[in-house]
Amino acid sequence: MSNANPNDNNNEQPPAAKRQRLSDVASKDESTLNEISTTMDSSEGEVGGSSGGGVSDLRELLHNILVCVVCREVPQPHDFYQCSHGHIMCEDCKTAVLAVAIFNKTRACCPSCRSLIRNYDQEQNLVVRQTLWELPISCPSCNDQFSDRKDLSRHLEFVCPYKDSVLHDSDCGFPQKQGKEILDILLHVEDRELEAQKPVLKLHRVLSASRVEFFTLRMKWIHHSEGLHPRTLESETIRAFEEDWVLRLRLKRAGEKITVSGQLLLSTTPRVSLMVDHLIQMPQSVCSAKQLHDIRPRIYRHIFDSTGKCANRQELPLAGPQALYRLFAMTRIQLRLWMFLHY
Repeated sequence: MSNANPNDNNNEQPPAAKRQRLSDVASKDESTLNEISTTMDSSEGEVGGSSGGGVSDLRELLHNILVCVVCREVPQPHDFYQCSHGHIMCEDCKTAVLAVAIFNKTRACCPSCRSLIRNYDQEQNLVVRQTLWELPISCPSCNDQFSDRKDLSRHLEFVCPYKDSVLHDSDCGFPQKQGKEILDILLHVEDRELEAQKPVLKLHRVLSASRVEFFTLRMKWIHHSEGLHPRTLESETIRAFEEDWVLRLRLKRAGEKITVSGQLLLSTTPRVSLMVDHLIQMPQSVCSAKQLHDIRPRIYRHIFDSTGKCANRQELPLAGPQALYRLFAMTRIQLRLWMFLHY
């Protein structure tokens, strides 16, 4: 009578020749994936309708769905927001909608569904962001297509032969000028070089100041009850050089043109005349990377005394319309003020 255990057959391992090696399994899986990918790319009618082009049609459909509802352009993956109903807006259009509502003293609404838009509750959709990363992108100079945005960055930096020539051809005005006009321009090269040195000379003058102060100012709207134009922003009172100061911004609209002017005011009466330079910037601690250079550096000088306690009102040197929108779309408008006292 045999003493063999009937379960022994279950524990037997197959012969070595019959076992599948891990490398064989991986190779087979990779081959299968390649076949699936090839089938998807070459199939017709499976995706995108009976006459569709497979994955390419799906990408085109997504491209048309994921456009900004304002400018109808596909936003950058890190540069879009959605309203409460899911309508997509790029950051530039969102700030424009918020700022225009402030200019017109109305509520900011989504252009598609009219739902209320507020700066502090704008969010991104994770699925939309990931989908935007997967969409192909074109080189703006040579129109080459790239599936990976990192490849486009490398292409623009090292490969694209047209990036400089296209930019130059679009900006260069010499082909349209007469010979005398070009000669006049060349004769004024030295004057322009001297003009270019002025910022350096101003910087030298500022750095030679006897005392320097800087503040991050929170600007607040001034209302009718205070006797001022309703489109006026004013800072809290600050203390510098043993005197009290206030920064004021005024919003002016003439037709479609909107300008912002700034003015530094002395609240107290000084005992002696004060020669003060001041500079307005965006504070790095509270603004986005785009906003950091929205205000061009410009230094203003004024001599403050008992009869001249207000500096001349000067237009704020904004970098463009979008800089204006970003400034007034801020949840809390804040500015950096530099002050330089010269004895």
